[in-house]
Amino acid sequence: MEVRHHGSRSSPPAMEVRCRGSRSSPPAIEVILSTTHWLRKWAILQQPISQDVLVLGAAANCKVQLQKLPAIFVFGDGMLDVGNNNYLNSTEEFGEPLRANNSYYGIDFPKSEATGRFSNGYNIADFIAKTLGLGISPAAYLSLPVPISMVDFTGVNYASEGARIWDNFYADDSTQVTIPLLEQVDKFVATKAQMEPKLGGSELKKLLSNSIFLLSFGTTDLFHVWYLQNLMAKNDQTNVQYLLSSYGVGIKALFDAGTRKFAVINVPPIGCTPVGQIPWGRRGYVSGRCDESKNKLAMEFNNGLGRLLATFSSELHGFRYSVADLYGFANATFANPSAAGFVNTNTQCCPNPCMPGFGGPFENRSQYWFWDYSYPTEKAAKLAAAAFYDGPARFTVPISFKKLVQTPEKMTPVLLSSCHVR
Repeated sequence: MEVRHHGSRSSPPAMEVRCRGSRSSPPAIEVILSTTHWLRKWAILQQPISQDVLVLGAAANCKVQLQKLPAIFVFGDGMLDVGNNNYLNSTEEFGEPLRANNSYYGIDFPKSEATGRFSNGYNIADFIAKTLGLGISPAAYLSLPVPISMVDFTGVNYASEGARIWDNFYADDSTQVTIPLLEQVDKFVATKAQMEPKLGGSELKKLLSNSIFLLSFGTTDLFHVWYLQNLMAKNDQTNVQYLLSSYGVGIKALFDAGTRKFAVINVPPIGCTPVGQIPWGRRGYVSGRCDESKNKLAMEFNNGLGRLLATFSSELHGFRYSVADLYGFANATFANPSAAGFVNTNTQCCPNPCMPGFGGPFENRSQYWFWDYSYPTEKAAKLAAAAFYDGPARFTVPISFKKLVQTPEKMTPVLLSSCHVR
């Protein structure tokens, strides 16, 4: 008897499971992962997406069990936002939230749709989701119905441009309408409460423990820290370690809510972003030159983040993590941009305010690292995601995203089918 699971253009690779044997002997099990031509085009890493298979044989029948492809839950800032800010209302105090719902954002997205991604196309959340076989980032939380539907469920994206680790800032700019870390955690807890009646407590626990939780925070906060250190009186919020302890509170809250697999992207060299190069009232500004005072804060934050997660791993049973070194990957690319096909890694492809009536993006978008004032182009996001998923070991610590996916929380496979031996 043969059991075959075939994919489609939007699904993971086809799987064929052949069970051979007799009633007097255990069946021979042959598992074949077939990768079709469309998958080779679709896969970011140009290789089959691995799946952990547990096969249980018996004399009279065989059951084929496949660990369920994990969902992905996304938390962070504009690096990962897929449209939550489109649904935020303006406030009298801070005005309008930053949104990417106008052209030229999304110019390279299917149908040139401006979805709220701060990119010319897909972003890192999308490409990480693609490597997991999920096709695209799950939808923005604020776009979803209540209660949430579990039909074709692949996760939820809570990320919001401008999102901070700290809830409260000095009003040092006019773009503070966002969803900070702890509020994103609260929204996840609300999602979990909606899921439990549909799945049951046991199945929900399995789903969460085998899902990937992708996080990217710290950039907005570090600009704030730099601002306070250089232009205002110092206080607790100028201390990077204090910022990291606040990040730890959010991560621990996610763990307590059932999260087990954390894929955490560290902060990039913020002093090399177009907005980071802005003099901010200081003398000696040279266009295109990185501000190393900001990069120093980013390095301090990233070093502390690695120690924080290592501590959680040793103290919290079941805590698993991978840190993606966006800082290191960006710097490696900036050192030799032509090797990756870039001709510009210090200015933005779409000049501010990146909307019709104010010029437009340059035609050679795939040759730019920065799409706008802060975030990468689709090409840069794709390369970064590939490096984090299964690229050079130096860009992920202590394991790659791929190994994090494959690491079982417990062996809790999902029964797909059974076959009787003739």
